[in-house]
Amino acid sequence: MGSQAFKRNIESVADIYRFSEDVMAAADIDESVRFPVHLAMEELFVNLVSYNPGARQDILIDVQIADGGVVVTITDHDAAEFDVTRARPVDTGASLRERKPGGLGLHLIQHMVDTLEYDYRDGRSKIRFSKEPETHDV
Repeated sequence: MGSQAFKRNIESVADIYRFSEDVMAAADIDESVRFPVHLAMEELFVNLVSYNPGARQDILIDVQIADGGVVVTITDHDAAEFDVTRARPVDTGASLRERKPGGLGLHLIQHMVDTLEYDYRDGRSKIRFSKEPETHDV
């Protein structure tokens, strides 16, 4: 469990992966939870960096373990408002040639994580998501 600030550039993605993997490995989090957490963190971080190029402050990522699952909070203190919980039209049945760019990453996140929350106030964006372990009834 822990928090760490990351430089606002794409090269930070590898450091974010190592940081979150260290936290999840120490808690013996199942791979079925780790993969979607990594994917969601990467997509959200890259969006924050890509769609707000004038921002300068580091992005804070907090990873907590809860009942075998993971709760991640990403805080950007230099953010433009962009609600990641809002549904966006994505035609997942269209061919690659027919698709319009954008929205697919957020669409995937919205369907891969168990909870997704967004809060924006005074230039601060806070995104929180959770992923629980798969339960198998026998």
